[in-house]
Amino acid sequence: MIYIQISEKSDALGFLLLAKSGTPISCLPSNVYGVTPEHIKLLKRKQLAFKKVPSKSVRLPKSPLAA
Repeated sequence: MIYIQISEKSDALGFLLLAKSGTPISCLPSNVYGVTPEHIKLLKRKQLAFKKVPSKSVRLPKSPLAA
């Protein structure tokens, strides 16, 4: 999984494109998404601004049942 952060300006349109692609995505806080290489191609084709986020710096939410 590749993690990206979509700019605030393009977040709504970017999320809509990712969601409509048919391939599942992971939505995380701060406009960060877990995507596939196909999603990257889609965003580049539509010229939407995003940056790759190192997977080490992505904080995944903890499950409330993981106590």
